[in-house]
Amino acid sequence: MIQQLRVIVFLFFTVLIVNACKDEGITYAEELKAEKELIADFISRQNIQIVATMPTSFPWPDKVYFKSKTGLYFRLTDQGDIAATDSLEGGDIVVPRYIDYSLKANNPDTISNLTTVDALYPDSFDYLNKAQACLGWHEAVGYMKKNNAQAKIIVYSKIGFSQYTKPATPRGYDISIKIQKY
Repeated sequence: MIQQLRVIVFLFFTVLIVNACKDEGITYAEELKAEKELIADFISRQNIQIVATMPTSFPWPDKVYFKSKTGLYFRLTDQGDIAATDSLEGGDIVVPRYIDYSLKANNPDTISNLTTVDALYPDSFDYLNKAQACLGWHEAVGYMKKNNAQAKIIVYSKIGFSQYTKPATPRGYDISIKIQKY
């Protein structure tokens, strides 16, 4: 009787352990597929037009976004200080102000760092120092090039910030930059 009880307890705990170890979530491939669908849905809801070649004249046509080879969706909304002779270079300090938002239709979350009311001390990063900021931001800032430039971007998780890689979550940003030369 004790032997049978031990076997039953052993089997019970074995079943618990096996069930606990099962991956009850979706696979990474499914996450990436859902991410693409979310971006496509956002683009559709916002009536965004995607182009493969970046517009050369400003202002850009309404609702037009350039899609880069990395998957970044970019829309320049303000060229910034175009009269300035200097442009962004590697090693310059970029001070972004931004609104970070999800692309979900029903329950979008928004994080704002647009003014000193939202975040007292602004974030900053060294341009082209890939250990700082995300690849999508470095690419977008490279397109913006000038102080006070503004853009709207959609960033896939693969080129976004690490907190959005698992689960794969795309983010939208309205971003403006200040450039500090050193």
